[in-house]
Amino acid sequence: MKKSVILSFLLILPFIISCNENKKEEDLNFKNLNLTILIDLSDRISIKKNPDQVEKDLYIINSVLNSFKKFLYHKGVVQSDDKIKVIFYPINNNSILQETADSLYIDFEQIDLMERKQVFASLNDLYNRNLKKIYSIASRANSYPGSDLFNYFKHRVVDDCILLDNRFINVLVILTDGYLFDENVKYNYGNRYSYLAPLAQHITQFRKMKNWENLFNQKDYGLIKIDNDLSRLNILIAEFNPPKAHPEDFDIIKKYWSKWLIEQNVNKSNFKILKTDLNYLNSSIIQKFFEDILKRNSAL
Repeated sequence: MKKSVILSFLLILPFIISCNENKKEEDLNFKNLNLTILIDLSDRISIKKNPDQVEKDLYIINSVLNSFKKFLYHKGVVQSDDKIKVIFYPINNNSILQETADSLYIDFEQIDLMERKQVFASLNDLYNRNLKKIYSIASRANSYPGSDLFNYFKHRVVDDCILLDNRFINVLVILTDGYLFDENVKYNYGNRYSYLAPLAQHITQFRKMKNWENLFNQKDYGLIKIDNDLSRLNILIAEFNPPKAHPEDFDIIKKYWSKWLIEQNVNKSNFKILKTDLNYLNSSIIQKFFEDILKRNSAL
């Protein structure tokens, strides 16, 4: 009798293993991306100041879009509940900018199954056409109050970018030069600041200091800590762009950002900071960033 039971178990064992393997593959295939693209519309995109920046931003966003579409294609568009949107903060009073950004919010879960392939096929055209409109308006502004990324993290990032549903992988892509500045948000508590600006003393003092990280750590320099739990958020920050006269600023502002994100419970492996560079070099890094996210989440 015992031999018969053992024999029966051995016969069905391959089937059990196969089902488990298929379930793991199915779990990966049916994960969904909840992707938010946050654009810093400060003077970094000014045609006079940085004539090439708009083109660089568009290339980065297209690289992100290609990774997004590659994932959907592999999974099957009909199975998609993925979401993607473009935002900027603070909200711009220009109604055309707001309406154009609204048109870039795509929620495949709300789209009829028969229409999803059509939306997928037209996604690049939709994004490029409307992003060019956004940048055309914003880059020719008469004034640039700044991009209040500090208050975005303080007040909006959790609600905007994180879905607690385990079916979703939350990703935030930020396009910024790395400096945090808004003319109305400039204060500090000791060595913790709400802003990072090229002429700020808590940046300039480190520029010619050989062991500046020792002082940074000992005196607890950083951005003002925000009580966020971003442990479910993956963050890619691209186009850090220090002044040519001060290339060392990249390491300094990266240090501020990294400490700030870690204090908000972003895992070190879940965020990446990119300096502006040749387009194709950053494009390959972006692709790997998304591939690594999917690999990590497939093991959950």
